[in-house]
Amino acid sequence: MMRWLLTYADMITLLLALFIILFAISTISKVKLQRLATEISGGFNSVDSINNPPNGGTTGSESGQTEEANMASVKAQLDQYIREKNLSKKVQTRVDQQGLVITLLSDKAYYSSGSADLRPETKQLLDQVAKQLRRIKNDVRVEGYTDNVPIATAAFGSNWELSAARATGVTRYLVETDHIPPTRMSLAGYGEFRPRYPNDNDTHRQQNRRVDILIQNGSTAGAPKAEENA
Repeated sequence: MMRWLLTYADMITLLLALFIILFAISTISKVKLQRLATEISGGFNSVDSINNPPNGGTTGSESGQTEEANMASVKAQLDQYIREKNLSKKVQTRVDQQGLVITLLSDKAYYSSGSADLRPETKQLLDQVAKQLRRIKNDVRVEGYTDNVPIATAAFGSNWELSAARATGVTRYLVETDHIPPTRMSLAGYGEFRPRYPNDNDTHRQQNRRVDILIQNGSTAGAPKAEENA
């Protein structure tokens, strides 16, 4: 006989909710209202969203094109320096999926055999590299490599230590002398285990003894480098 109370109670609950909503919107915040209108207009592709695109109107493809142009400019400047100084047999540049790679062939060109000490000509080249690094903000990874000929000296017990020491020397010079921010820098020593060529003759072993300065793409910065196949 009292079932009508259920309907009455539902009506009272709905009225209470209505009055709470009316009270909540009685004071309108212009800032919040404008933000809400902008978000809604963006969802419906209105004029407001077109005139106010995210990131100041810079799309991902445009930023990628800008980075590619910067990398190409840096490579061109370095290649010109290499040609002027006749360093083509000592320095190589290439672009791969990781970024721009500057290779210093370490065998008797920029290092003494079994040494990680930087020669004067090595420092001159690093100064030129640093000039280009100041033009961009990409992260940089310095990587040391050797051939598979064993080494065991008082300073270096294996090729691991030698490759890491050479990478460390280049990194320290760029940071301490050329003042490249250390937050952009990292290093790795791979020893003999990531050769570019098979260690089957003197020419290939010479190419494997190297230090790579990798200017990383923005999309790959901080990502581990994939192994290179011989």
